[in-house]
Amino acid sequence: MRFASLLVYVDEGPGARARMALAREIAGLSRSHLIGIAASMPDVPQVDPYAGGAMLGETLGLFRDIAEAEVERARTLFRDVVGEDNDHAEWRGEVGYPSDLVVQTLRAADVVILGRRDPARAPARSPDPADVLMAAGRPVLIVPPEISTSPVGSPAVIAWKDCREAQRAVTAALPLLAASSAVHLIEVCTVEQAEDARRRVEDVAVFLGRHGIVASARTVKGDGGPRSDQIIGFARDHGAGLIVAGGYGHARLREWVMGGVTHGLLERSPVCLLLSH
Repeated sequence: MRFASLLVYVDEGPGARARMALAREIAGLSRSHLIGIAASMPDVPQVDPYAGGAMLGETLGLFRDIAEAEVERARTLFRDVVGEDNDHAEWRGEVGYPSDLVVQTLRAADVVILGRRDPARAPARSPDPADVLMAAGRPVLIVPPEISTSPVGSPAVIAWKDCREAQRAVTAALPLLAASSAVHLIEVCTVEQAEDARRRVEDVAVFLGRHGIVASARTVKGDGGPRSDQIIGFARDHGAGLIVAGGYGHARLREWVMGGVTHGLLERSPVCLLLSH
């Protein structure tokens, strides 16, 4: 169980350096190849329609220069964190939309490590994790701005739902689960669903055990509030550094509409969050 290759997005937002340090730590578990990536989309200039074409061309060139400079600063930051002579690291950066570049480059990696959505920077300066999650064929590890507990060597929580997204998330998370100090497998459900839920999580626990991962399986009675908040509360109570869950959503009017639990975890998880669609 190992990640052969990791992709980490580099920007100038809050927590970027800590995110890269975490990516380096995860890569160090099995000497994974680490790919740093950044993109920046030039701003669209507000141009007087009666202005000359030469002025428009000069303005467009200026904005492209700004975007290229931002990508270069990201490269410098990545090399500063991982080391200029690191043979297991490479850099990819270009002018364009960050989410598009990340999704395309994920063909070369097992998982991508992103920061939480930054409204001040997305989508032109940093990717929206929801966009990447729904468009990519790889899991997404979302890192909060401040990492209070590393997902390596701390407890992990698997928020189970009996669907393919959760199955994929658990399989994708195996290398991190193997490096966790404890694994808590829960399904939030009603009293009427408890018996069926118990059988489901016990099945998953047996699956993990066959991979050498010991997991405690239990059901959690829904309290009527958002299930994402219950999952987050459980993770806090158990000192978790990682939440693993399926990512749910659908396209509507050219935008991704996330499921309630997925949206809540994306917005509020205080610990690292691994999602798979």
